[in-house]
Amino acid sequence: MRFGLQLDTHPVADGRNHFDVMLAVARAAEAAGFESIWYEDHFMWRDDERPETPSDRLECFVALAALAAATERVGIGALVVGVPYRNPALLAKMWTTLDIVSHGRAIVGLGAGWHEQEFRAYGWPFPTLRERMDLLEDTARIVDMMMTERLATYTGRQAMIDRALNDPPPVQRPRPPILIAGNGERRTLRLVAQYADLCNVYGTVEEVAHKFAVLRRHCEDVGRPYEAITRTINYWAVVVRDEAARDARLARQPDAQVMTAAEAIAQLRAYEAAGTDMAIVKLLDAADEEPVRVFAETVLPAFAGAAGMPGSSDRAGGD
Repeated sequence: MRFGLQLDTHPVADGRNHFDVMLAVARAAEAAGFESIWYEDHFMWRDDERPETPSDRLECFVALAALAAATERVGIGALVVGVPYRNPALLAKMWTTLDIVSHGRAIVGLGAGWHEQEFRAYGWPFPTLRERMDLLEDTARIVDMMMTERLATYTGRQAMIDRALNDPPPVQRPRPPILIAGNGERRTLRLVAQYADLCNVYGTVEEVAHKFAVLRRHCEDVGRPYEAITRTINYWAVVVRDEAARDARLARQPDAQVMTAAEAIAQLRAYEAAGTDMAIVKLLDAADEEPVRVFAETVLPAFAGAAGMPGSSDRAGGD
């Protein structure tokens, strides 16, 4: 199994800059052996019962570009871009620019979008689920075409392009890998089988195994090898070195959901047996580098990971 790290925007004290905190964690992840870093595409989380609660979010693409310029090896991905927030052709241009800024490390993360509160607050219309899924398919096709064709023309259910140019092209060839995220069995996982290089699902070990079985059937239906798709999961955790560290943590935070490294290894091995190629880990206490180092020193050595960009084994690229 391979590992990516999902970054968060943690509350900061003492006047520290939010991005500086995030960058320190990203650099620690790169140094520790994570192969990719990821950031979510959200703008706010409003707690209407406690409106004074901060909702610290950075804009996804600006943050990813800054991270790309300040790192050297890790893949740079979004988990995931909500496609209704931006025009699909603009998304293709933004992902291409990120691939150039990162010298060929971008991972295109796409999702249908779901956070209705955010749509309403920021003044976007909230399309129906069918409309959002249609747009997700159109976006996957437009991004692929604009990254691989010089004059791209396409008319879909929700979006179109007409002889669109995307110069300069991305560094990766034929294009950066595309990840489509979501647990929907009828539509989302079929779109993965048709258009994606990576999928991302979540749930218990049994639920994940079921989702991968559904994906396998979709791959058979569309005539694509199941093994051609890198299968990733979301893995949220607070991991400490041993039982003594767990007991000390629980003494300070009795409600914390804490596991030892040995427990995390056992759980991740179960996910691996269920078909997972990569865990995208969100360390819920990673407001500094230490939780990243703990995970890297205690969990990563238990897994033999393939080096390189996820989903990019056949994507030669260079500057």
